[in-house]
Amino acid sequence: MREYIAAVVMIVFTSLSFWGMNMFGFQNNPHDVLWAIGAGLALLIIMLINVYIYFVICKETPWTWKNEESSNQDE
Repeated sequence: MREYIAAVVMIVFTSLSFWGMNMFGFQNNPHDVLWAIGAGLALLIIMLINVYIYFVICKETPWTWKNEESSNQDE
């Protein structure tokens, strides 16, 4: 369940970040090298923050495996 919550939070954060980039005017300067470098760094930072959000919300649940008892009951 935590994975779904993390996905929703990440989508909201990414959407707000892209909205902020559009408000700042990144799309108006596609041929300027400095703007391109700035946009690339902004996207990299957004991606790293998304990874951080995922690990903070999910904690250890992505690495929780089925134990032997639950797999034996299925048979």
